[in-house]
Amino acid sequence: MGGLEPSWAPLPAHARPGGVPPAEDEAADGVLSGALGWLDAHLEWFAPHRWEEYLPRRPFRPGPLLELLGLVRLLDRSGRLPKDAPFPSRALDLAEHAAAAPDFTGSLRRADELFPYHLNLIALLELLGRPQPALRALGEGLLAAGAGGHARPHKPPLGRIELRYFLDRGGFPAPAPLPDIATLFRECLPALRPDVLHLTESETYALTHALIYATDFGARPPAVPGEPDDPLELLETVRVLLAVHLSRGSLDLTAELLLCATALGVTADPLVREGWAALARARRPDGAVPSPVHRPDVLAGLTGDKAAAYLFGSCYHTTLAAGLAAAVRAERGAGARADPGPQLPCAAPEEIRRWAVQAVEAPDAAHAPHLSALLVLCVQARDVPVLTEVLRAAEALGRGNDPVVRAAAAYACAQTP
Repeated sequence: MGGLEPSWAPLPAHARPGGVPPAEDEAADGVLSGALGWLDAHLEWFAPHRWEEYLPRRPFRPGPLLELLGLVRLLDRSGRLPKDAPFPSRALDLAEHAAAAPDFTGSLRRADELFPYHLNLIALLELLGRPQPALRALGEGLLAAGAGGHARPHKPPLGRIELRYFLDRGGFPAPAPLPDIATLFRECLPALRPDVLHLTESETYALTHALIYATDFGARPPAVPGEPDDPLELLETVRVLLAVHLSRGSLDLTAELLLCATALGVTADPLVREGWAALARARRPDGAVPSPVHRPDVLAGLTGDKAAAYLFGSCYHTTLAAGLAAAVRAERGAGARADPGPQLPCAAPEEIRRWAVQAVEAPDAAHAPHLSALLVLCVQARDVPVLTEVLRAAEALGRGNDPVVRAAAAYACAQTP
């Protein structure tokens, strides 16, 4: 019987760090300033008609604008950039124009799976001083009639907490079948003690989004149910996932997990410092943070509007995610600086093996913060030989009884012929 073939994904260049990472606030401020400059310079591409000249039409046409208004609201809430400043005003002009388009009202009336995003755009426009009374009245009428059944108990928990967050933030009356945020959060992934060893990328996004909604982007603590230690357990889950996706060079999830760490009160931590350094290091000279699909070689072969469209389409979301995380951190105020810890290995078998050898030959408590994340990486790559070496390191570090270590050891045993 043959064993499993390990499956390690190729690493982007920015996943291999070097040198001492800059202090958290210094890196985050640079990320935010760069993101705002780039978004301002490329604002025209947020308009649905401009996007669709070269990029595929999106199911919810003003989707990028909706994300942008989320950042505008945070900047206004924190006092960093008032909503009547030139950049937010121009963004609001574009969003107002999109909401006034006939197809927006028509798609709102369908009350399909995109209905919550229509309500969210209407709500954000009103919150930011551009009320849409006719659209609001239509949305409230459809909500009251139960159109689409979006509030019903059989709908997925993440969709329900997302809808409740949009309604609460926008002052829409919530339908009777839709519980409050705290109740819905208890049904969502962050409150269910997720198994980090087997958490998929889409499930990790579900975790970050539920936390973002439950905390209103860090404005309030989440109502974590259960035992007194559960908030600490959730924080440890976020830290492990941050290390996993930082090691993989996944900038989208690194940004979202940094936002979640800040929302949970962690601003000074070696992993957080390394995460901000990764976002700062990955920035293009123009301030954009490239997404996983961005390919410089493709961009190099394009010119004019085609190049501008490709750059925008492959950078805008990750740039926004990084900007949101940095804005939340700035709103919280400067925290204490964390001393740089040992460098987190990349998600590459040779680097993880090197870490394991060092941990066995010279056990040091400084190795421990990376242990769970490296176990996750090995299990998800189905690399039992490297996993076995990391488990040996866990024993040398005195962590053999940690729940994640025991679960990884059981997985390795089950996979061993």
